Amino acid sequence: MSIRYHWVLSAAVVMSLLVVLEDYTSYLINQFQYPYSWYTVPAKALSNYGIWALLAPLIDRQAQRLIRMKAENRWQTILLAVLAGLVVSLVHRALAVRLFDYVYFLKSGFLPALLSEKNQALLLTGWITSIIQYTIILLIFLAVVYYQGYLQKQKELNVAQLRALKMQLHPHFLFNTLHSIAALIDIEPKAAQKMVSQLGGLMRNTLEQEEKSSASLNEEISYIKNYLDIEHVRFQDRLEITYDIEEAVSNATLPYLILQPLIENAIKHGMQDVQESGAIRISAAMKSANRVVVTVEDNGLGQVKAKHGKGLGLENVLNRLSAFYAEDFRFDFGSREPQGFAVSMEFPYQEFKKA
Repeated sequence: MSIRYHWVLSAAVVMSLLVVLEDYTSYLINQFQYPYSWYTVPAKALSNYGIWALLAPLIDRQAQRLIRMKAENRWQTILLAVLAGLVVSLVHRALAVRLFDYVYFLKSGFLPALLSEKNQALLLTGWITSIIQYTIILLIFLAVVYYQGYLQKQKELNVAQLRALKMQLHPHFLFNTLHSIAALIDIEPKAAQKMVSQLGGLMRNTLEQEEKSSASLNEEISYIKNYLDIEHVRFQDRLEITYDIEEAVSNATLPYLILQPLIENAIKHGMQDVQESGAIRISAAMKSANRVVVTVEDNGLGQVKAKHGKGLGLENVLNRLSAFYAEDFRFDFGSREPQGFAVSMEFPYQEFKKA
């Protein structure tokens, strides 16, 4: 992973401006009696830092080589880095001096010889300055490259954690569905057969997306509808589902299969002790500050009786949200009056882009 060089060019311009500001401040404080040169000082600063910007790819490559160096070649790599630094610093100073000659020539019309006595003195004394500047720039690049590597490793760790958590979901979901099928085999064998067929299709689709770690809200809702087709065989007309999804959040990004355990919990606990029909409402809306709120509510008594304890489903959702959004999310759940239970997730809106 390399440095973004437009930032390097921006830094070169900023440093040049700071040098000019510092020089002009010194001119005002000391009250020199000669006119300030708004041409010479900026030209010298831009020549210096402009050349560093051009040499940035070499320094970036050197920083990456130092980050990746192996223990058995440590001193050899460091020695080569020191020699490379001396050479790059000398090249920088030579190019900076000559570039300033050409820039100043545009104003004065005088171009000194490449190895004039003055240029030799500037090259010798300026080399030390270039070595110091090279060291500082290399340390900055090392910090940036190291941080980029750290972020990449954190991303890979989060993906691995998300996959592990997602694997916990499959046996839990499969067990509950097979339990429902077993309950129907004796009393409604045709319904059980239909449920097995739908389960096979759903699991096939899930396995085909095994490497997927994120999805759009639309895709999640589509999966939930397929899942509820299976549960509808079991509950018939006793299960009522309502969707209230704002168009503005339909393409929001969220962890793959994050809604399924919430719906499963709502059915498992929400339908418990409900004599008439169970109702589940799934809503999603854009909140202020570009944040999305997704809520799953039911009208049952089961989760209230369970004293709101987090089972595998809710614990899994919380862990996956934490791995996916770090600390930038909210996860709330609790009972509703006069009865019912609601789970709410709040997270930043990011438009989903297919890989």
